[in-house]
Amino acid sequence: MMKFKPKVAKHIPIKTPSMHALDHFDFYYGPLFGKKWPSIRLGLLTPKKFVAVLNRFSHDIDVNENILQDLGAQDLMQILRKGFVYVKSMDKGTNNDWDLEADQISFERNLQNEPDETDDFDEEKSFRTSAGLKEFRRPSEVFEFGQDKTNMSDSRDIEITGLEGMGIQLEKVDDFITIPNALKVYTYDRTWLNDYPTPVKDDNGIYSWWLLDGGSIIPVLALDLKETDSVLDMCAAPGGKSLLILQTGCFDKLTCNEVKMSRLGQLRRALANYVPDDDPIVEKVILKRKDAASLEQWDDIAVYDKVLLDAPCTTDKLSVLQDDENLFSSSMTQIRLDLPATQTKLLINALRSVKVGGTVVYSTCSLAPNQNDVVVDNAVSIAESKFGIKVVEKSLALETKLVSSGLYRFSTNCHRGHLILPFLPSNFGPMYICKLQRIK
Repeated sequence: MMKFKPKVAKHIPIKTPSMHALDHFDFYYGPLFGKKWPSIRLGLLTPKKFVAVLNRFSHDIDVNENILQDLGAQDLMQILRKGFVYVKSMDKGTNNDWDLEADQISFERNLQNEPDETDDFDEEKSFRTSAGLKEFRRPSEVFEFGQDKTNMSDSRDIEITGLEGMGIQLEKVDDFITIPNALKVYTYDRTWLNDYPTPVKDDNGIYSWWLLDGGSIIPVLALDLKETDSVLDMCAAPGGKSLLILQTGCFDKLTCNEVKMSRLGQLRRALANYVPDDDPIVEKVILKRKDAASLEQWDDIAVYDKVLLDAPCTTDKLSVLQDDENLFSSSMTQIRLDLPATQTKLLINALRSVKVGGTVVYSTCSLAPNQNDVVVDNAVSIAESKFGIKVVEKSLALETKLVSSGLYRFSTNCHRGHLILPFLPSNFGPMYICKLQRIK
């Protein structure tokens, strides 16, 4: 009788999407951030630190604020004001109940950034980083998909290669940000790991506060909101930043856009949980459903004073912490690879949407240059060559002042914008912010 040796299948450990994400980040971000990468990596793998945004629309706002203070939380807005240079207050005297004072805070630009620590592998670094290239009250207006009648031929001819921004010269000017007095955001001191209690509801079912990453408030502050502004939140769901804008009261009209119906429903529920449907502010909110990444269909041309584009991205922290809907899963590879092109189209449309003199704030939750400053360069270049739009970058010089609070840490690698890095003592971010002003 012949004997056969049983075949044993070779066992290859199956990697989860979050494991693939971490491998990817080690390969690309390691050379990019050098000796700082282990600290950033540990921050990514550690649950983020939240801040609690106090809801002005709750009838129990004073009680809710006392609860947060009794827990030892401090008003982050007051912390950020300390040591800042007072410039002026916003104009007052309107009949609007939401006429709020706001200090305009001047940020002195830090021209002497400490050089980043790097290792001796410039060639490998260059290779890796370049390759890493309840329902809300019915709104006063609802918009559906439209067709862009302007520059249609130009829009159809545009192909995003990712190289459009090479060598671009973009003027940079100093700027300030506005911290509205109405906005109250509470945070624990650095190194505190306390959790916030579950938000409570008032008699109308309106929640007391909600939690945000501490980095997520900076793009909204960078908008420098005024009470006369028409504001667009271009990719608004799940609604955290839209709610933050609502808390300031510094706008005349707020348009919240989201292309996916499921996410638009998520946005409506968020608004309904935090804003009473009989509040006058509701009349200032417009819900819109359009594909903001379509250069052909987007037809909101030069109609907004301020545009916030919190773009879809790899969301680096979530990518290494959870596997559900992870962009590093094999089924979502193409979506992930297409992100820079999608982000570029979104930013081009944001620049088309804003009036001359208005500003666009672009933000992501990614550390990747090809989703951050590279996208800015490419979008600015295409906007100028195809649509005749010219912009300047407004440097907020955030590093000097926010770092002094002990709650924020910034990268020195960005040639454009600002990048908040996660680190254990105060685990905010990652959050990339770049402010652009349209001048033509």
